[in-house]
Amino acid sequence: MAALALGLSLMTVGMAASAAEAPKPVIAFNIPAQNAAKALNDFARQANIQLLFPYDAAAKVRTAPIKGKYTREEALARLLVDTNFEVASITATTVTLREKTPAEAAQSRPQSNEDVQEVVVTGSRLRRPTFESPIPLVVIGNEELANEGYMDIADALTDIPGIDQSASLTNGQSSTQTNGISTISLRGMGSNRTLTLIDGHRTVSNVGNSNTVSLSTIPAAFVDKIEVTTGGASAVYGSDAIAGVVNIKTLAKFDGIRVRAVKGLTQDGGGGSSEVAFLAGTSFLDKRLQLMIGANHEEQEILRASDRDWALVNSTYSQTTNLLTGPDVSSYTFGGRFQTSTSSTATKYYFDETSGTAYKTGFVTATNGVDLRPEGTLITPRTSDNVAVKATYDFGNDLILKGQVLYSTIETAGTRYTPSAYYNTTYGINDEYTVGRMNKINPYLALYPTLQTATPTAGLYWYRRFGEVGVMTINNSRETLRGMFSLEGKAFGGNWDWDLGYSFGKFEQDQYRSNGLNYENLSYAMKATTVNGQIVCLDVTARANGCVPVNPFGVGSISVAAANYIRANAWYHSENEQESVTGNLTGTLFELPAGPVEAAFGFEVRRDSTKTQTDDQTERGVTSYAYIPRYEGEVKASEAYAEIAVPLLRDAPFAYRLNIDAAVRAAKYDLSGVDNTLSYRAGLQWAPVKGLNFRTTLARAQRAPNITELYSPPRDDYETVVDPCSGVTATTTGTVAQNCRSNAGIAAEIAANGVFTQDSSSINTPNSGNLDVKEETADTITAGIVFSPSFLPRFQASIDYYDIKVEGVIASLQTSTILGSCYADASGTSNHFCSFVSRDSEGQLTRIINKVDNLDEMRARGVDVAVAYRFDLNSWNVPGRFDVRVNYNRRLELEESYQGLSGLEVDDWVGEVGGAEHEAQGSLAWNNKGLQLKWTARYIGEVVDSNERLAAVKAAGTVNPLYLYLGSYTRHDVSFSYKPNTNKSLKVFGSMRNVFDEYGPYLPSGTDSGNDFNYSSIYGVTGRSFSLGFQVDF
Repeated sequence: MAALALGLSLMTVGMAASAAEAPKPVIAFNIPAQNAAKALNDFARQANIQLLFPYDAAAKVRTAPIKGKYTREEALARLLVDTNFEVASITATTVTLREKTPAEAAQSRPQSNEDVQEVVVTGSRLRRPTFESPIPLVVIGNEELANEGYMDIADALTDIPGIDQSASLTNGQSSTQTNGISTISLRGMGSNRTLTLIDGHRTVSNVGNSNTVSLSTIPAAFVDKIEVTTGGASAVYGSDAIAGVVNIKTLAKFDGIRVRAVKGLTQDGGGGSSEVAFLAGTSFLDKRLQLMIGANHEEQEILRASDRDWALVNSTYSQTTNLLTGPDVSSYTFGGRFQTSTSSTATKYYFDETSGTAYKTGFVTATNGVDLRPEGTLITPRTSDNVAVKATYDFGNDLILKGQVLYSTIETAGTRYTPSAYYNTTYGINDEYTVGRMNKINPYLALYPTLQTATPTAGLYWYRRFGEVGVMTINNSRETLRGMFSLEGKAFGGNWDWDLGYSFGKFEQDQYRSNGLNYENLSYAMKATTVNGQIVCLDVTARANGCVPVNPFGVGSISVAAANYIRANAWYHSENEQESVTGNLTGTLFELPAGPVEAAFGFEVRRDSTKTQTDDQTERGVTSYAYIPRYEGEVKASEAYAEIAVPLLRDAPFAYRLNIDAAVRAAKYDLSGVDNTLSYRAGLQWAPVKGLNFRTTLARAQRAPNITELYSPPRDDYETVVDPCSGVTATTTGTVAQNCRSNAGIAAEIAANGVFTQDSSSINTPNSGNLDVKEETADTITAGIVFSPSFLPRFQASIDYYDIKVEGVIASLQTSTILGSCYADASGTSNHFCSFVSRDSEGQLTRIINKVDNLDEMRARGVDVAVAYRFDLNSWNVPGRFDVRVNYNRRLELEESYQGLSGLEVDDWVGEVGGAEHEAQGSLAWNNKGLQLKWTARYIGEVVDSNERLAAVKAAGTVNPLYLYLGSYTRHDVSFSYKPNTNKSLKVFGSMRNVFDEYGPYLPSGTDSGNDFNYSSIYGVTGRSFSLGFQVDF
């Protein structure tokens, strides 16, 4: 309360002081578009002041026209847009300009009113000062990315509260589509609802099954800054801009040559990284032609589970018994496990790999199983090469041709476990076949007479891990080519800007998967006979086609020829293409007493297409790899928009500024379920006094279904799944346990072993499109205050409330929701959720289908707070300048609703891992004579493992549940950069991230947010890490 009272007192004093200020005179300016030197001289003459500036540097850049009535400060701010100049000093008669240093040019948060520059900010096509943006805006500059050791743009963004991790190198190791890419999700609403732009232009997706842009495909040296806005922006940018927009702005110009190199290491080993970047720019033809080229090479090294001790702890948590048990190992052994029936432990035979004894009885998984964790990967290795070229040609007479081409190639090498199978492994597009038992007359079985005698006529039950085939690998090669070209000019006396643009993009992914199993061949190879003294496959046709029988008894017992026969090497190819033609017209409609009425009009015609291909084995579903069907589709859209900003009052009592803005966009799709859509936005900005600005925006946004959501047949993917039936015994009480025991396979396992245990947590979760899906519609509200008092220069604070409600949300239910709803039904397992769940004859989960549909609603509400303050302590004889920045997010609501067993049900994600109620980031930087020292802290508040589990624990009255309540997490980073006065072309920089070596909570398998390696990627996996680099300008 004391802090609130102090804040209100400061605001009151600021309002009184501002109200007492005399209004500044307004001058009629008329300055044409020209080089900055001439424009600044015209400004000085019309403003009747002396203006000092670096003439040669100003002559190299151009300024936009200024026509209308403005104060001196406002007119100068407009002239300085994109010039790299700033005000060094100002008096009543003289203004001195200087060139910004790179660090000053890349300041990354809202500026104080002394530093106002007018730009086209993300979320609008109109030029306006960033602190007057009608929507919340976060900016990260190039210097911040480099100095703090970020190799990946996504890592920098996800450190900001309210920006969440989607696909990353630490959570996509087993994913067919996202292995090796980096994407983000604003407000936790999914990457499909976050629109990513490059210089305000849409760009082709880097993922085969969604409209998602990987942020690792853009040369870091080419990036000027990254702007992030919150809330619906479909009225300006079209479909997908529901949660917000990420706009990657590339450098407008560069003169000279820049070389940068960075090396990153982790204290505990593994997961290192390196980057080499190059940037060059120059001008020709009397500076009419400007060229710039940038390139970088990045390498992310693998981080193996064996590099982190905590990842190798092979225990598992049972939510049913609230016990941590272990070891958590696989029952599929390298020497094989065999059963003559499924009713008793006495008939389980296994090859004892410790003693080499063949074959012992009484197999116990915890004692005789195999620990696969050492084969695991925590960070996927990735190599990327990015190149960008930008050219600008000035024809004169305000006609400019611009073009840029970006090319990216990314290679990733992922691994999975050694493949395994058992007699009841299913295959085929609809799992219509099983591998089958080993035949009783098999000559290899005859080597073990006791086992053969006990084998029933139908054959031997077998379970095996096929180490002879090798560890499964998934290698991806991704290529992205983007081109953006535009012709820009002036119209109507230079007061209007127009541009016509053409953009294209093509993404190709080639995936090569090795050392899987061909289940069809394995089925033939497991059934053998003797012909002319030779052991051969039983099936005559298969034998003629090259079948080689498999000897499953013992480690290394399978011959090279047999391993080659059952091995499956597969490939997958995906293509995304995008073409668009755009046109924009922006300028001043007319003048009002409060200022010019700005407007923008434009159109966009866009075509997106997707095509996937795969090998014959994969398409038939006969391998251990994810089933990926061949399909293709195309979506066309035609759109037109209009935007207007109207100043209603200025310099009036209690209305220092009062502006309104609005935008509308109409779109037509060639889709039967979508057809026409209308998006709109309306905003109000009111500053009762200078330094206090209220802003609010209402918007409607849409997201049309993408091609995969429409046209894709079921395609396999894998997720880490917690089976609610795992751990159930004959005496476990409750609806879930009762429904689990109704499955014959689970009941038999409990009868034989006393408890049912799900052997694998990696479950096939195929996704399927739906031609009946319609567009989703979002209504968004943002409202906030920006406070930048004149009595406290270079201080700015903002607080913004957001509310995003999506109806008809395009999604499939979470796998955990499907599984939980299936077994939570008091009437049994005949509900429609259970129709998506498949188990084999032993009760083991094999598949959970996720089908896209229009669910009821998704909603995100919260509050953002941002504070920025730049100050010095010269009066205390402390040298240098200090920068303080704080960003805070309070999640109020993040949930999804759907029609469940008893009507509308809600999945609530606030307060669980990945959805903390409180998140914050704060930093303190000190700058002096080319040296910057910076400390940054990232805070994630207390969470629970999952809200679903929390509700179950409360209902059951469980005392002291393990791994449910997780404490807060704080990561501290420090960084430095130094540019010596004797050689300002050289800069050295470095960082230490996670200073106190905090790894986050221990989350073993069995928890809802953990995994087999006992962590959540939300908290990172590297521990303390270091980076050191240099940059040289020539």
